[in-house]
Parts: sequence; structure tokens; C-alpha cells
Amino acid sequence: MSTARTYSLEWLDALISVTLNPARPYRRELRADDIALLLDKLSLESQQVEHELNDKVFALYKDSQVCHLVQKYHTALTHLKEQGMGYLKAESAAGADPFTELEERIVSSLSTLLTFIEQRYSHYLSPATEDLPEMPSVQLKPPNDRMKIYCNLSGDQLALMLRAADEAQILKARSMNAVFKAIIPHLATAQRNELSADAIRSKAYNPEEPDREACINALENMIRKIKGY
Repeated sequence: MSTARTYSLEWLDALISVTLNPARPYRRELRADDIALLLDKLSLESQQVEHELNDKVFALYKDSQVCHLVQKYHTALTHLKEQGMGYLKAESAAGADPFTELEERIVSSLSTLLTFIEQRYSHYLSPATEDLPEMPSVQLKPPNDRMKIYCNLSGDQLALMLRAADEAQILKARSMNAVFKAIIPHLATAQRNELSADAIRSKAYNPEEPDREACINALENMIRKIKGY
């Protein structure tokens, strides 16, 4: 019979802080097959972290203990996400990198875990989040103080998602242009904190195959999440 790990984030922590750390030798030794295996493992590991947190919370009797546990998870996941975003920003400045897809998926998985904690255990978390550093995508705001939401898709991928949502009538507005102008100003990506609605909309046509695949993977991940609710 399997038992819960003492440190549920051990695998994710080692992957981000050690395996993918540019200062360590392991990153240079990874090959395409290794990256594919890590991508497969990442989804399973994220689900396992959710399950282990729920199991640990259920085993506790005092609210103070649950509060402490939830805050520890949230702080650790926030730190790991910041590390992953840091790697992505460094790669964006340096050019193409074979680890970009993996690191984008890591940041997406960590965002999903953080959202899960913030929604399910919000009443235990609010006192702690006031002291946590804001994520870079929220920290940088345009002059009118408009809230930014970090989107773990590139501009091209975001354009495809919004075009599909408009044409499938999931989002309804007087035109596709109106959809982009209403939504894009509130979003930021790992590459850019300020996005132009017109520039993003222009990328919704003639998509490249990697962008199609990234959008399909994101939607399939959402489907898996919804089936698990």
C-alpha cells in the first residue's frame, strides 16, 4: 500500500530547482526522449500533489494546523512558479530553447495547483497571501491600474483560442474584433506584459502546427480537470 510522501512537492522541486536549473549540469544532459517523459510525468505528479494535500487536510483536526499546511503549500508552489517563469523569461531573451514547452507546462501546472488551493482552501489562505510577493504579471499594470491575468500561452496560441471561442459562440460579441479588444488588454504572457488586441488578432490566421498542438493540449488538460470535478 502506498503512503503519502513527507514532502509532496519533492519531484516538482527537484525538476525545477535541480534538473532544469541552468547553473546545474543536468539540464545540458537532457535529450528529447527525456523531455517527453518529463512532460508525461508532470500531469500525473500535479494530480498526485492535489490528492496528497486533500489527504493531509482530511487527517488534521485543528483549523490552525490546516491553515499552516495550506499556507506552506501555497508559498512553496508560488516560489517554484516564479523560478519556472524566470527560466522562461531568460529563454525568451536568448532565443529558441528546447526546454520551453516543458517549462511552459510546468508554469501552467503550478498555476493550476495554486488556483485549486486558492479556490478550495481560500478561507485558510487569505491571511497569508497578503504577505506573499505579487507575481510579475500582476505587479506590472498599465496607467489605469487595470488588473492583469497571466496566461500560459503565447500570443499566437492565445489568438487561436479566442478565435475558436468566438466562432464556436462560446464568447459572444458584436464581432471577433470586439472579443479581442475586450479581453486582450487584461492578459499578459511570459513573453510580454502588454499585449495589443489588434496585433494578437492578426495572429489568429494561418496558425503554425506547434501552436495548434499547444492549444489542443491546453484544452485537453481543461477537459481532464472538468471530468475530475
